[in-house]
Amino acid sequence: MSFATILNILIGLIFTWTILSLAAMNIQEWFSNKLQWRANMLHTTIGKMLTDFVLADQFYNHPLIRSLFSDKDGKRRPSYISSDQFSQAMIDLLSATGTEASLLQQQLYKLYSHCNGFPKKQREEAQTRIGMILGMTRKAIVCESGEDAVNEILGNVNVELGLLEKDMPKLKILIENSLYDVRDQKIQINTALTKLAYQPDPSENSAINRIQAGVIALSITHPQLKQTMYAILNSMPQTILQKENELELIQTNIEEWFNSNMDRLTGWYKRRCQIAIFSISLILALLGNVDTINLAHRLWDEPALRESVLYNIGQVFSNLGTISSSSTTEQLLTLQQDLSSINLPIGWTGPSLSLQDLQEQSATGCTLVPRSETDLFGIWVSGRCYEVINTPLPDNAAGWFMKLIGLLMTALATSQGAPFWFDLLKKIMNVRLSGYNPTETEKSLS
Repeated sequence: MSFATILNILIGLIFTWTILSLAAMNIQEWFSNKLQWRANMLHTTIGKMLTDFVLADQFYNHPLIRSLFSDKDGKRRPSYISSDQFSQAMIDLLSATGTEASLLQQQLYKLYSHCNGFPKKQREEAQTRIGMILGMTRKAIVCESGEDAVNEILGNVNVELGLLEKDMPKLKILIENSLYDVRDQKIQINTALTKLAYQPDPSENSAINRIQAGVIALSITHPQLKQTMYAILNSMPQTILQKENELELIQTNIEEWFNSNMDRLTGWYKRRCQIAIFSISLILALLGNVDTINLAHRLWDEPALRESVLYNIGQVFSNLGTISSSSTTEQLLTLQQDLSSINLPIGWTGPSLSLQDLQEQSATGCTLVPRSETDLFGIWVSGRCYEVINTPLPDNAAGWFMKLIGLLMTALATSQGAPFWFDLLKKIMNVRLSGYNPTETEKSLS
């Protein structure tokens, strides 16, 4: 066999894998977007970073992060958060940690989640009212009108909680326990903060002092997160210049902490996508009966099939030029049309045959269990026979084992991605065409 024939067979295989890869990648992208894989994994990662998904809820409802939500109702969490947005939101949360409004907000998020077990009507009413109260606590957290204004807002919050407790007895014990926890934590935090007042070298930056107070408050509410944040605050060299830019250094350290976790998240997301693409590729190979071993044999034995593949490769080059994971549906349909025009040996059934067609072929029957050489291996549907093609006979165990291997090979190859195969295809085509003169090349690709 000549070297050119081997290249032609490789071209035919890679061309098929490219088309299947593009289909698998488009399906995977649709699923990941529909199921919000990236957004959900990001939420999970941030929840683990903060050691508590209640804190994650607080983080996601920070105005800076909330502005990233999408969809018509604004409930679709962001798939990406920049490191500077994360650090700024974290600094704001730390500055408020330990205040009565922040502690109360955390308890309200727990209460909101508990309502998920209620019947639909009660759940919607309870969560709507809790959402309104959460809005009041947010106003208390960002309020800069003085302590009296904050206390007035918190007084209104307690009134609304009292009304909610009265209207929904199911929440009475939970609300009472939440208020008790807030009072108990506030007492412990105030005791811990007295140590901060006697530190020998307090910062001249009030924002730094608020962050330090928030980290101390975390020792009461979230000890594990406190250890992380304490390391971030105390990992900076204490030169005069760095003390002047201490807030920027804190923000930089928080960004590095976030970026290191995002690197791991990217790895997890890629592995999930790889598993998904392989699964989709295997399904496509099974549904389309795209058997790499059978395809290679047919390309080996049928020169006309190889020439047909080469002609349509030229069409792909001229129509698309490049293939990527962001290819459009129109590009995918173009590739599908190119594939169908080649008439590759794929698929499970051939054209339907009438009873007269069977008689002309001297076939005595159409069945999935052929018992004689005159029986046609096929499916009888609505008075017509659909012949099963590109498969061994049912009693050929070795043939079916090789069929399974061929389908798995297709799935493995397809899961490598369309850009990989397309780049390789172009290189092989360049090698193949390097020995032809320009007029022959233009003719073969016209």
